[in-house]
Amino acid sequence: MPAAVFTRPRIASVGATGQDCRDRGLDVVVGEARYADIAYGWALEDTTGFCKVLAERGTGRLLGAHLMGPQAPALIQPLVLAMTLGIDATTLARSPYWIHPAPTELVEQALLDLDL
Repeated sequence: MPAAVFTRPRIASVGATGQDCRDRGLDVVVGEARYADIAYGWALEDTTGFCKVLAERGTGRLLGAHLMGPQAPALIQPLVLAMTLGIDATTLARSPYWIHPAPTELVEQALLDLDL
């Protein structure tokens, strides 16, 4: 179940945490991206926001995602959709055309950071 907290900074999450995955004995990999590393975040001068995605090694099955920063509740939506429809991390990262510069690049970069 996705969740969002409309504080400053905004927070959004869906699925498992890293600890949940380890407790379940899953072989989890983590991909991360920081707002400061994408053009949109650089323009905002955001130095604290991030996106973290968790996926199963080998299959790329998305297990969870956690975001903190501007538009986090909206940015988690592609990950929620992918998890709901069973779209793996590699397919999600490489299939759509991610708009540049746009905040959704944060999600793309976190997915590309996964060492599957």
